[in-house]
Amino acid sequence: MAEYIDYDEPIQYALGEPARRTGLGGLSMRATVVLAAGFGCFLLLQLSGMGTVGFVVVIPLTLVIMAVISFTIAGRSVAQYAQIIWQDYQRHRHGAHIYISGGQSRVPGGRRRLPGLLARTEAICGIDSAGQEFVVILDRPRREATVMLDVTFTGQTAMTQGERNSMTADWSRWLAGLSLSGDIAQCVVVVATRPGSGSLVANEVRDIISDTAPDIAKRIMLEAAQVISLARPEVLGHIAITVKLDKDSLKDDGFLNQLGTRVPSWASSLQWAGMLAEPLSCEKLVARIHSFFNPATEADFEALAINGAGHDLSWADAGPSVAETFTDSYHHDGACSVSWEMREAPRSTFEDTLLQGLITPHDRVVRKRVALCYRPFEAGVGASRVEAEHRDAMVAANSSKKITSAKAEIRLEHTEAARRAQARGAQLGRFSLFVTATMDRHDDMARVIHDVEQLGAGASIRLQSMRHQQDVGFQITCGVGQVPWSKSSTSSMVTTAS
Repeated sequence: MAEYIDYDEPIQYALGEPARRTGLGGLSMRATVVLAAGFGCFLLLQLSGMGTVGFVVVIPLTLVIMAVISFTIAGRSVAQYAQIIWQDYQRHRHGAHIYISGGQSRVPGGRRRLPGLLARTEAICGIDSAGQEFVVILDRPRREATVMLDVTFTGQTAMTQGERNSMTADWSRWLAGLSLSGDIAQCVVVVATRPGSGSLVANEVRDIISDTAPDIAKRIMLEAAQVISLARPEVLGHIAITVKLDKDSLKDDGFLNQLGTRVPSWASSLQWAGMLAEPLSCEKLVARIHSFFNPATEADFEALAINGAGHDLSWADAGPSVAETFTDSYHHDGACSVSWEMREAPRSTFEDTLLQGLITPHDRVVRKRVALCYRPFEAGVGASRVEAEHRDAMVAANSSKKITSAKAEIRLEHTEAARRAQARGAQLGRFSLFVTATMDRHDDMARVIHDVEQLGAGASIRLQSMRHQQDVGFQITCGVGQVPWSKSSTSSMVTTAS
């Protein structure tokens, strides 16, 4: 965490170490448990006169299990990676990697529902305490409701360093506040970039031109609007806050009234963090998610918005017409997407502009989405986890060999910093980051992949392609309530104090 010494100087921030438990001899806790169980079985067989079985069966089996859960492939254990490959194989075997919707499909009602687990979600509209309409994405089987906030970023170009530091601190306090209620499952911030059509600028210029203005002035204004809006990228942002529900609130949709009282405070508090937020309406949500799956509809939705007309699409029609999942890509409605997950977070300190290159528009990656996922822990749970991590780091530092003592000492320093930060009011949470780049079929996929990975490297983030999980990564970066850490085969997260 940062030490707030001088607000006129750039503050250096740092993330915590990934949560882990150290076992016997520096092994992981899982490996230690397997070793203890294997030794116990071997000892019992020896006492019962079956020592040969212990040597031939128990010892080799124990070593194999330890290897499966200890050795990693692409950041995951052998067991986790094998699970992913098996799931992908089963999907291809049953044809579940191809999704077809519409009237001639097997989708109930012939609708164009979202694929995967999003197919069971529903969008419910409500009115908050400020009188504004808001939409909730409800997943009844998991008893989770996701509130959507539309966000406009004010930018930091015309700000002093002190103002930027203050905005970052307010964003940290906003995230820390999510831990206090105890029912927040996750918060996802999605920043999407796409090429702009220029229609909004041209329409605004036409509205402000006076009918009595000279023809030459009208012509200059229209030409200037065309030049300004030409190929100018657009930045869209939204925040999805997922709340855990109980059975009673689901019976009569009583959770809508409860959420309606919290939405205005969530939105208004974000302005101090440099974000202008308001509840996202159901119509805007459907248009945004559908354009993610079908980029060709972006201009149509924009034209309807300019003319003040609705698109008459419901949440059950927000999905693609056809989609197919490949090992390294996801094809949907004439477009192709590649998704990455954060394998390694920045290990060194960084400034508040760390993600600027990754989230801002790029000349060669015209459509991309960056999803920052945050999982807050309850205040009491976070405090106990910090103390447990600190004790475990102390044990690891005292028991490690000389070759690993430096790493153990660094971990101990991180846990001590987390304790100090929490004493100043910080809360514990888990972070992860996902990126999706969408391109046309004729675009050079290898070039786009290289550009995105270089953008990640520029942010000190090691991005890893979500092999065999491209459709899952695409859905996560949509930011509509999917909780990645609830799936055992998704990426491991980075624990940090906020």
